[in-house]
Amino acid sequence: MKNLFITNTLDHYLQSKNAFTIVDQIIELQKNPQVFNENFKVGKITKSDEIAFSMELQDGNLNIILLHYFQSASIEIFELTVWLENSTLYFPSER
Repeated sequence: MKNLFITNTLDHYLQSKNAFTIVDQIIELQKNPQVFNENFKVGKITKSDEIAFSMELQDGNLNIILLHYFQSASIEIFELTVWLENSTLYFPSER
């Protein structure tokens, strides 16, 4: 993915929650052909313990494309859903 655009609302939220690791993870996952070939993706991020997170990427029909796990001690969220469409990352409410 060459460029990823993040809406101002999501950008401010991620900054306030020290959560830009999530964006890094989403960008890295775009290298996976299963993920790359989908035009619309739903990312559901869930904190499972102090530093462990899961990220479920779905297509627009709620089919799971990929389940990814990562760790971060700095992220201050428990759950987050984002949409990625046409290289733009945003909250579902912003569509």
